[in-house]
Amino acid sequence: MELNTFCTLGDIIRILRKQYLEQDGNAFYNSENWFIYTAGEEAEFRLDTPCAIAARPDYDDERGLEILPAIVDEHRLYGELMPETLEGVIASALDQKRNASEEELLRALNYYAEQDGFLPF
Repeated sequence: MELNTFCTLGDIIRILRKQYLEQDGNAFYNSENWFIYTAGEEAEFRLDTPCAIAARPDYDDERGLEILPAIVDEHRLYGELMPETLEGVIASALDQKRNASEEELLRALNYYAEQDGFLPF
């Protein structure tokens, strides 16, 4: 994923869904290099949830502080979604239902966020 870009959660889901289906699930992006930051305090994710792709946060161990990328602070983004979580949810859903829609993948993500488990299809 390209760092310091703005998109929606639906955009990210579309990219990951396409990648998983085209490459048989073997080639998700290197999740260690990027992170998803969201805007708002919505209880549930939506396909139109505004997001930024940026570097992972740093940590100041001495002070016990999380240091967010500048783009995140500048645009007052604060919700975080680990890409490996989203990838895992998408993989689980598509392994069960190969033709799962973006809306179904979003429902699976919200289920995971609420239940800490994968939605059975």
